[in-house]
Amino acid sequence: MIPADAGSEPEELDPEQAAAVREHLKEVIASQEFASSKRSQYFLQLIVEHVLAGRFDNLRERMIGAEMFGRPIDYDTANDAVVRVKATEVRKRLAQYYLGLTKPPRVRIEIPAGTYVAKFHWEKPEETAVAEPAIAAPGAESVSPSEDALPSEPPLFRRFFRERSRRVVAASAAVVLLAIVAYLGFRAFSNRFGATSQVRSIAILPLENLSGDPQQEYFADGMTDELITDLGQVSALRVISRTSVMTYKGSKKLLPEIARELGVDAVVEGSILRGGDQVRITAQLIDARTDQHIWSQSYVRDLDNVLALQGEVAQAIADQISIEVTPREQARLSRERPAYSEAQDLYWLGVHMLNIGEPRNAMGYLQESVDKDPDFASAHTALANAYGSLGEAGWLPYSEAFAKQKAEASKAIAIDEALPEAHTELANAEMNLNWDWKTAERELKQAIALNPNLAAAHSAYAFYLLRVGRGHEGLAEVKRQLELDPASARSFTGAAFAYYFSRRYDEALAYTHRAERIQPSPVDFLFPFGAIYSEKGEYAKAVHNFEQLGDQPHALGHLGNVYGRMGKPEEARAILPKLVDRIAKDGLGRYEIALIYAGLGEKAEAVAWLEKALAAHDKGMTYLKIDPCVDPLRDDPRFWDLVRTVGLPVSGVRLAK
Repeated sequence: MIPADAGSEPEELDPEQAAAVREHLKEVIASQEFASSKRSQYFLQLIVEHVLAGRFDNLRERMIGAEMFGRPIDYDTANDAVVRVKATEVRKRLAQYYLGLTKPPRVRIEIPAGTYVAKFHWEKPEETAVAEPAIAAPGAESVSPSEDALPSEPPLFRRFFRERSRRVVAASAAVVLLAIVAYLGFRAFSNRFGATSQVRSIAILPLENLSGDPQQEYFADGMTDELITDLGQVSALRVISRTSVMTYKGSKKLLPEIARELGVDAVVEGSILRGGDQVRITAQLIDARTDQHIWSQSYVRDLDNVLALQGEVAQAIADQISIEVTPREQARLSRERPAYSEAQDLYWLGVHMLNIGEPRNAMGYLQESVDKDPDFASAHTALANAYGSLGEAGWLPYSEAFAKQKAEASKAIAIDEALPEAHTELANAEMNLNWDWKTAERELKQAIALNPNLAAAHSAYAFYLLRVGRGHEGLAEVKRQLELDPASARSFTGAAFAYYFSRRYDEALAYTHRAERIQPSPVDFLFPFGAIYSEKGEYAKAVHNFEQLGDQPHALGHLGNVYGRMGKPEEARAILPKLVDRIAKDGLGRYEIALIYAGLGEKAEAVAWLEKALAAHDKGMTYLKIDPCVDPLRDDPRFWDLVRTVGLPVSGVRLAK
């Protein structure tokens, strides 16, 4: 269990009294004394509701600091007075509110000094014409709206109060006049600046794992993913993708700096603590433009119900920033969630492996997850992604990888047709396995409609558009992907290939360098650098990069292509037997052999090997229309017959300039 402190408990209220307190609370927080401070409204509401619900354990200073201000549960209250300062402010606002009443309310709320447990003072029926003294801030004098309310006070106090009342009347008139002027000024200010101050973009930073156990990082990351996914369904809001926000995991950068780098208006940060069968999540929403807190909340849930919490948090954030949520989006956020299970744990472990670039290791966890829960749609989707990744990289035979990708994605959609990631995986499989471009486009559009903030869907749609020859539209989707995923090496590498296929090699090179700066792992960028240098005519650099990749089929095909263009036919031909062996081993390499013959200028042999690649349903054929390496073959009618057979349009090739 996650520990909680005990607090003092007042007398229990009956249901009628509790209802009366809540009605009065609404009046208090709607008053002018509280209307100007959402934080004070929320503080008072938090205190009162905890008392009414009997949650006295939550009314210790440390617990309030965690719940409302996002402090760690073990924060130093001696040196951090945020709760005490806010409590003093709320006490003063309460005093001002009761001072301004013309008749006493049925119940009056007090937060006594030295405690955060609210007390409720009830007006006796026979005393309804007499108001009780209002509660003043600690150390301040009590005040009352009427001299008659204090009949037992000495004359000196009554004279003081009479003079004070006259001053209050005069001051009230001035306040009314000032309020009118302020309101008119506020309206003018709002008309000029209201639109720009609204939050339209947000980043959910990685939840901090407070367990002290590094083995629980996958759990914290999984909860972060769920929150990003839920909030990403709100179409009126731009939500930064997981791959970008994860680059700030453990970062010491200030929030305004992170927000500037991500291009967002607001940031959500928080922490998670898993203890036994309970989970505590603390989240706070910060306006990054002013570094001001907008909202914070702490939640404690049983582990079984923790998945439902993500939709609750996403809805709370949407409410706080007053963003429009459509009825369909609302229904999706409030949908019933399954209980947390071992299958969920295995799923998050698998997704963690996918995110660190280990799809083979991910498959074991994900397969075990779906074995334990065959109706777990997200696990089927992630398994589809693992198969697709292995196929795209050439680490698994295309026919096996993409067939299994399609099967798992189809299972996921059958279970939950509103899962955008599943539609994205199905689209990728249809393109690579069946060359079904019409179905692929439909699935991608469906994925983006379900989650407009899903960067992976925009990336897949971009490469669909590029492959069918709609270059300008493809690059527009790339730009949209970069808006959603602006700090990810993966997104910049994808952009680099998009510009490479568009023959804009300088821009492709620049994007690759940006990716390398984000993720300084040289081996990850050997292939894109090699491909770009080849088309820039910098053959020595291209060879240097490709040679470091060993006997990977993609690298061998491009290396042989470069050797052929360099006038080194012997070196190019020496690679052919290696690719023939790979074909015999796992079916990979036919398209790459065609690239080598294209580099050598032997068009007939190149087309012949493309025909073999066509018969084998080689993935490379889907890039036939835009691959620069086969440009020497474009004046051969047989080449365009192949393009037609793949299902690609033979007219309207529009490379973006």
